[in-house]
Amino acid sequence: MKTLYVGMAIMPLGIASGAAQQKPNIVIIVADDLGWGDVSLHGSVIPTPNIDRLLNEGIELDRFYTAPVSSPTRCGLMTGRYPSRFGIRKTVIPPWRDYGLPEEEETMADVLGRNGYTHRAAIGKWHMGHSRLRYYPLNRGFTHFHGALNGAFDYFEHTREKELDWHDDWESCYEKGYATDLIAAEAARCIREYAKDGPYFVYTCFNAPHSPYQAPEEEIRQFISKEEFDALPPKDQKGWTYRAMVSRMDKGIGAILGAISESGEWDNTIILFLSDNGGVPGMEPYCVNHPLRGNKFDEWEGGVRTVAGIYWIKGFRQGNRKLEQVTGFVDVLPTLADIIGVKNTPKNPYDGISILGVLSGEKEQIDRDMYLGCGAGVCGQYKLILAGQHLGLKKDFITDIRQNPSEKRESRIYEDPERVIQLRQTVLEGDAIVPYQEEIPYGKGQKDFVAPKEWKITEY
Repeated sequence: MKTLYVGMAIMPLGIASGAAQQKPNIVIIVADDLGWGDVSLHGSVIPTPNIDRLLNEGIELDRFYTAPVSSPTRCGLMTGRYPSRFGIRKTVIPPWRDYGLPEEEETMADVLGRNGYTHRAAIGKWHMGHSRLRYYPLNRGFTHFHGALNGAFDYFEHTREKELDWHDDWESCYEKGYATDLIAAEAARCIREYAKDGPYFVYTCFNAPHSPYQAPEEEIRQFISKEEFDALPPKDQKGWTYRAMVSRMDKGIGAILGAISESGEWDNTIILFLSDNGGVPGMEPYCVNHPLRGNKFDEWEGGVRTVAGIYWIKGFRQGNRKLEQVTGFVDVLPTLADIIGVKNTPKNPYDGISILGVLSGEKEQIDRDMYLGCGAGVCGQYKLILAGQHLGLKKDFITDIRQNPSEKRESRIYEDPERVIQLRQTVLEGDAIVPYQEEIPYGKGQKDFVAPKEWKITEY
């Protein structure tokens, strides 16, 4: 018997045989601003047994790439397309912004809904548009929504811009409690309910460990006494709180895994865990991206290469596999579509690819380029960042990323110069993408903005 931390207790987790059904259940779990080094498997002092188990017993996606900030990653994950196409790439969707993921884009929930997934829940942080009903989860293919439309909401009051931003489907939700616990509990509830009705999709997005840095008192006390904590300067108090937030989230993930096991569907459930980007700057040594260079907001590995793992007993060769395949957020939908046998051509062509062959063990690797946005791209051997983009490089940066994952040095002699030329062309083509809508700087419109009452609007 294996053991998992669920809530505050340790419970046994048996491997159930699961009902005989062709299509797997799909559970995607997203952390927010989790650093590469913030799981115990990567050397953290924070205990993360449930995340570690997914990475250890499933497949650790060692080179999983995202955008360097939240909304772009979520939009790319949901569509299989580069967020540069939506004008949502360099920054997130702030509360005062009147745009979101364009309704012309087909989402993962849309695709699954057409292919036999009756229940499709979005739990926790949405962050893909809130100013009009057309951006809401229930108009983007989901059948249930429980959580916040914005990011960076208060964990205890569930507010953003001093207004309640906590919802159950279309209605305001007044439940009490710590947001991380509530998100985990609702995801677990949905899994138990949906397991009776065939394949389901539960998309669970924690706000943790994103700011504001808040955690239950008893969780902080697991790390440091009240007397020691109170004597610390504010930055260190935030740091210890951050560690408690990660720990609490891992316990919430344990509750979700426990619900899958209890439902009898463990063997036939795909579980994907990822962070939406790397850890934030200025929080070292509490938030750790080491040994990767950089952090959230930039295209260095520490901003875009995130902790990720996937688990599916029936379909993947499991067991302490660390996959070196270049993959990431835009590959998730194409891979899932391949798994469930979607036959029709997508409404809008995917930028991502299916990596099912590598996950199943039929292929060793797929040679591909991934455009990271803003003049950056990566392939199996090389990482390229062009000069003149927002990182402020005066000349192009190119490195053999397999030999130099910390990006401490450039490569001047290339083992395969033709491959470097091909990667550069991919990046230039990505930079030439013309988006649906102009991307607006984060702070524009913030002055004098007043949030709608309980974040409820009527405009479609």
